[in-house]
Amino acid sequence: MRTYETIDCGITDYGDSLERQKEFFQERKDDLSGDRLLITRHRPTITLGKSSDRKDILASRSFLEEHGVTLHEIGRGGGVTYHGPGQLVLYPIFDLRSYGKDLRGFIARLGDSMVETTEFFGVEAEFRTGDHVGAWLRGKNVKLGSIGIQVRNWYTMHGLALNVDLDPKKSSSIRPCGLPGVKYGSLCDYVDAPMQVVTEVLLEKFEDNMTKLREGR
Repeated sequence: MRTYETIDCGITDYGDSLERQKEFFQERKDDLSGDRLLITRHRPTITLGKSSDRKDILASRSFLEEHGVTLHEIGRGGGVTYHGPGQLVLYPIFDLRSYGKDLRGFIARLGDSMVETTEFFGVEAEFRTGDHVGAWLRGKNVKLGSIGIQVRNWYTMHGLALNVDLDPKKSSSIRPCGLPGVKYGSLCDYVDAPMQVVTEVLLEKFEDNMTKLREGR
């Protein structure tokens, strides 16, 4: 049984979405709401997490301005990440005390949700941890999905981003994970994967994984 509210925000500017996350995060901490899951796709933007290095932004300022790519420094973990309309993003505003206070398990379940979604479409992927945290094409340095979480007093914000049909010209403006030889990939590079269908599958996999985590399975 789903224990959280799902809110489809459509395509959003990253700054507006971040403010909405912060608002909902505060409401959750103040016990004014239950858990919420925000679903969105962002207009082109690059976000810089706590461990990011601006050297991993490969494009010039003029290129970013010309292509409408904004920059945001944020409080999640991880490095530099690209977001665009071809990427499906889930932001769980959750109280992890209902999930065994298991942050590592929570992150792993986010990864499992992405891997199980890609495999539904016949694309073999794997969840990696550490500096490589996210969903990767199995055995390749091709990143299919990213994870970045911020936690305070067991309350979460930020989340996961699964690449469905990224614009390769814009997504190649950064160095994923700060590692040479790594590139972004999308489901649509390998199979026909309509965004609406991917959304339905990812939400189903996410709900199943959250249920398992909550029940300690």
